Amino acid sequence: MKKATVIGVGNLGSCIAYELAARGIVTELVLIDLYRELAEGNAEDIAQAMAFRSNVEVTAGDYEDAEGSQVVIVTAGKPRTPDMKSRMDLLEANIRIIKSVASNLKKIREEPIVVTLTNPVDVMNYAMWKLTGFDRRRVIGSAGMLDSARFRRAISRKLDVPVLDVEAYVLGEHGDRQVPVFSRVAVKGEKRAFSDEERKEITEEIRQSALNVISKKGGTVYAPASNTVNMVRMILEDVPGLAVCSVVLDGEYGLKDISIGVPVELSREGVKRIFEWKLDEDEKAIFYKGAENLKKVIKTVM
Repeated sequence: MKKATVIGVGNLGSCIAYELAARGIVTELVLIDLYRELAEGNAEDIAQAMAFRSNVEVTAGDYEDAEGSQVVIVTAGKPRTPDMKSRMDLLEANIRIIKSVASNLKKIREEPIVVTLTNPVDVMNYAMWKLTGFDRRRVIGSAGMLDSARFRRAISRKLDVPVLDVEAYVLGEHGDRQVPVFSRVAVKGEKRAFSDEERKEITEEIRQSALNVISKKGGTVYAPASNTVNMVRMILEDVPGLAVCSVVLDGEYGLKDISIGVPVELSREGVKRIFEWKLDEDEKAIFYKGAENLKKVIKTVM
């Protein structure tokens, strides 16, 4: 039995739930939302969609129904809107929601792996870890693979190569101080160098990509959902591979008491291993500026 719970089933949460069911990653799926009817409607809709595909059990429930879940995915919170210049604009509203969710998750007898998507995700993931008291390797923020996907798309367009030929990752803060790791980019398995102008153009495209989608359709849904479900698959199916996730550090990269995007290996236990990549000087400077900013913000809410 592979059981997952999704907390917050608006556009993003319901898309994650559908992907989990459609890919056959779980056998049981529980949807929880402040608006019970929304959870019930999405549960029945997804269950009907699976009627010719699988025996997955999809239900709406409350926190006690999350018992036995190996993974709990949290999307509950106010989404970013076009008028918001930064994800930090969501801080005050969403920290109250995360505090409520965390207090309920603490009551679950078996400690699940928690995947946080609520923005600003690095701060909210840190708060989730601090408030639940769960092992730090079992509380994971989903954002780095989304940023990395945007990075790969930007490189693909810039170089006019198929996106699946591009290997590229974004570390650091999920925000203005994200770190596209140009020093490790490979195309068809070979390292690729970039001029300062190319780096500038690609970085700007990544930074604007979320707001471009939000301004045109109201929110980013398919990309964060797909990348999150990829992570959940790695966890539940113990699939080896690299993922960039926001995780609480305890000495790695010389940082403590902070959640920030770094490369990891996921497993049924959560974060199996944290990789400490060597960054070039510019990348390192941005990474640590982002970390410094996150530490300041964390102090205002915790």
